[in-house]
Amino acid sequence: MVTGLTLTVEEFVTAMEQLTSDFRFNAYTICYKRLLAAWLSTAFLILLIILFSGIVGIGLFALGISWLIINAGAVFLCMYIKIKINQGLERCLGRVNKILIKHKLILGLDDRGRISCHKVHLCFIYFDPTDCIKCLDEILASTEDRSRMQSHLDASDVEIVIRGAQSSRRLPVKERGESLFLRYVQRWAKDYLRRRLDWTVGEGSENPSSPRHLTSALCPCQYVQEYLRHKPIGSTENTCAWWFPCLPITTTTNQSSTTPIQPPSTHIP
Repeated sequence: MVTGLTLTVEEFVTAMEQLTSDFRFNAYTICYKRLLAAWLSTAFLILLIILFSGIVGIGLFALGISWLIINAGAVFLCMYIKIKINQGLERCLGRVNKILIKHKLILGLDDRGRISCHKVHLCFIYFDPTDCIKCLDEILASTEDRSRMQSHLDASDVEIVIRGAQSSRRLPVKERGESLFLRYVQRWAKDYLRRRLDWTVGEGSENPSSPRHLTSALCPCQYVQEYLRHKPIGSTENTCAWWFPCLPITTTTNQSSTTPIQPPSTHIP
């Protein structure tokens, strides 16, 4: 056992129950690897039925073209659903890791199955995220590209602030770094477990950049900073939908001394 581990049995059981009872985790373990394979098998079966149906000539040609179009559309749809399932898993593990990071633990899921679909590993990483969260807070407060970083904060944890006739959505200042850390910690853990983030030796026999909080690989705050720096602003992966329930939205009203507040058009409880 790691020296100084403070996680209790009750907290561990609570975290595991929250993980296993979340439908996004179950959807990943059941559907992620099987979805595309199931459709390709079905499409191949349909193709065989068409070929041995006895239809010839123009009819067979039209059915073949229709099969190609439908198959291509279904493949793209399956890939889109897999992306959404993966994003849902990241949010699910973010909620679980909110419990575990208090004890310097990070839970990551690594799917190591190639042909088999039953090799999902839950890996615990002993890592103190305090310095990374502080670093992300500093980045969000001082970076010149702050709008790009804040545009990718998870929109499920927001406040609605009303000033005059305008309203804005923002995260509480003290939770922005932690929310950004939890949003991408599963993605970092997966790459870290597959040794994709290990430091490499450059041409000058030294690492291309200096380590921050992890000596052997990119730490989470470096990973998030590099990822969001190269990510287009127009990408909206945090949009909440029916398959990703958002957390409750808190509403606050902030009155300005110079601008009178006009009653909004919709009722806010």
